[in-house]
Amino acid sequence: MGVEKNIVAIELGSSSVRAIVGQKKPDGSLQVIGFEKENAPDSIHKGVVYNIDKTVQAIVSVKKRLEEHGHFIIDRVCVGVSGQSLHSVANSVHRQFDIKVTVSDEIVDNLLDENRAQAYPGLEILDVVPQEYRVGSSLTHEPVGIMADRIEGYYKNIVARKSLRESIGRCLQGAKLEVADYFIAPLLLSSYILTDTEKRSGCALVDFGAETTTVAVYEKNILRHLAVIPLGGSNLTTDIANSLHIEYEEAEKLKLTYGSAYTDEEQIDAARTINISNDRTIELKKLLNLIEARQQEILANVWEQIKDYSERLLAGVFFTGGAANIPNLETAFVLYHHFDKVKTRMMPASTEYTTSLKLDPQITTIATLVAMLRRGDQECTSERHEPTDLFDQVAEEDPTPAKPTEPSAGTGVVREAKPTAEPEAEPAADTATEPAAEPVHEEPKEPKKPGAFKRFFKKVSDALEGLVEEK
Repeated sequence: MGVEKNIVAIELGSSSVRAIVGQKKPDGSLQVIGFEKENAPDSIHKGVVYNIDKTVQAIVSVKKRLEEHGHFIIDRVCVGVSGQSLHSVANSVHRQFDIKVTVSDEIVDNLLDENRAQAYPGLEILDVVPQEYRVGSSLTHEPVGIMADRIEGYYKNIVARKSLRESIGRCLQGAKLEVADYFIAPLLLSSYILTDTEKRSGCALVDFGAETTTVAVYEKNILRHLAVIPLGGSNLTTDIANSLHIEYEEAEKLKLTYGSAYTDEEQIDAARTINISNDRTIELKKLLNLIEARQQEILANVWEQIKDYSERLLAGVFFTGGAANIPNLETAFVLYHHFDKVKTRMMPASTEYTTSLKLDPQITTIATLVAMLRRGDQECTSERHEPTDLFDQVAEEDPTPAKPTEPSAGTGVVREAKPTAEPEAEPAADTATEPAAEPVHEEPKEPKKPGAFKRFFKKVSDALEGLVEEK
């Protein structure tokens, strides 16, 4: 019988850190219990970490908010690897035998090992996707058991800069997190967004991000091509800001309000103007032309990656990602490249998780994170240990310290039950050091230090009782 597990996934995207926590139930269902995002434009560009310290700060901030919400400690995370250096490279390895032999699993594994040993200067192989095997004169996906005197394996090696994973590892180490698993983000996204039938028929998934656009092409349920284009939605915003000499934030608002990947010239009011900062106005047509020009460039780069497979993409092209929300994106692609099998898909048709959080997939683009939760298998959190015996803790402390020791921020009953009234004043110097003569008719007084302890003890007890009543 299975047990519940808290899986934590984190993604260092184009310019932000996003993390999600999901609870896997024994029946295999998934409950999303936390999501946080921290913008990091000065430390992450196009999925590549440029500033370790600032990225660590962003990860720590996200981690802390998730821990406070979930009342646990995050020890390890599943990590999505992406970025502009990620791409596929074709390679082949062959074996020639003196006589015909029956191809075995060992022969196939040896070919795969030799392929993995292929050196790419400055790059590392993250994963290998076998394509086909030529056994004798025939092509097949399952060569084991066939007799031949020659076999050649064709592979697509998924590679990235060696520094990519190293930088991510250093950031997580700085945030005191272990890596449960590294996942290639575009491949997990494809497994979540696309169905096996679509990948078998042939399709392309185009993920429009803020600073990068990732293209993955599938045919016969096998990855055929992977590329990351260093252009995304933020390029449209930057063009607007630079051309109109306005702030980036204002340019983003203009893009979201008026932006369109394609607009019919006849439908644009040539005389219409819109207001911008510094009491200026611009023609709406000029703004639309700026946006469409850059969007057309991005779509041209996408077409360049998929055009050699276009006749075999029977299921079509699927757009996803935050920047895919721009209106008329499908129309623009069809008009520019005369390929009419285009769809936009933000999440699978059947949602495979439940949550009480307000998560809009078209805004947060959480599909990749959810895909990692589904694949993750290691428990990523541990129980937060709260003080269990407050009175023993109080007895060990000086009853009248100037600044009592504080627990970690946001944890512990002592912090929440801290008295808000003015602190009990210490005995005055003259009464603390020089005992006064007591009148004969008064009852004997207790020593000063035990009296202070009792007053402190009573305050804590009253505060605890108040908390119990509130709860």
